[in-house]
Amino acid sequence: MHADAENGIDDIAAAWVAREDRGVLGVEAEAERDAWLHADRRHFGAYARAHAVLARTDRARALSTGGVQPSNSARRPVPRARRLLKWAMGAAAMVSLLVIGVQQQEDGGQYFATRKGEILRVPLQDGSAITLDSDSQVRVSYSNARRDIRLLQGEALFDVARDAARPFVVRAEETDVTAVGTSFAVSLTERRSGGVEVLVREGVVDVADVQNAVAPTRLVANYRALANRSHGIRIEPVPREDLQQQLAWREGMLSFNGDTLSVAAAQFLRYSDTRIVINDPLVGSRRIVGLYSASDPLGFARSVALSLGLVVEQHGSEVRLSSPQTAPQVVRSMQ
Repeated sequence: MHADAENGIDDIAAAWVAREDRGVLGVEAEAERDAWLHADRRHFGAYARAHAVLARTDRARALSTGGVQPSNSARRPVPRARRLLKWAMGAAAMVSLLVIGVQQQEDGGQYFATRKGEILRVPLQDGSAITLDSDSQVRVSYSNARRDIRLLQGEALFDVARDAARPFVVRAEETDVTAVGTSFAVSLTERRSGGVEVLVREGVVDVADVQNAVAPTRLVANYRALANRSHGIRIEPVPREDLQQQLAWREGMLSFNGDTLSVAAAQFLRYSDTRIVINDPLVGSRRIVGLYSASDPLGFARSVALSLGLVVEQHGSEVRLSSPQTAPQVVRSMQ
């Protein structure tokens, strides 16, 4: 496609997102927007990018003002769509926010998905927002009575706008998480329970089994629930500093606090096609503490090799960690 045509699509997408940011669209405007989205699959990508840019712009503005949003009168009179596009030029250098698809389906739901290594924040029509982790998918369907979200894959953080008349319900496999106004994460990648993990950052949520086979549980801030059909719902406290570390993926980081190297290697595989291979169980059981870039498994391997006295080798898309006793005599260059 010609560059001017691409810019035209981005302009239109940014204009739609700017209109949504000013207020809820009317019925006619929604129909017009949806018709434009259906006209070309490239429109979905531009629309998703514009939403991601808006989220990054608002976050950057909040940080620059100490978390306080400036009043409308204090803002420069620059059209919102133009500001979004200017921010987009620099945002790509900081973090990948491309999205596989934002699609309106015949069932009336919207689907949002990320590729491996990508993070996406999606503002919703009611003021809520979803932050999708790497390789994750959600379906969003709003009605007058409920706000229904289905976590189909991966992990997501939900920042819920308060609306007592319309509960916000996230379904993950056989577990429903219900909130009115709160912030919580739901994960299908939890390793210990083999089920669903719910982590509450703010407010209160109710965790329940869809089939009512397990008694529902109320969960407050700084607690997690591990839901599994065979083991019920297990509750654990989470220190606030640990909670923030567990949500470090929002910034493209992975935090480990006493996790084994084997567990860390599995986590990196969710964000990169470079595989960390550990054939020695003793090496895999070594424990680590630290904050690492999720997209840099090679840098992680080099760092832990240096701190734990291990040997690191790279063979194509594999990075191998081993003890000096079992490593080959000649270590291949990492350059």
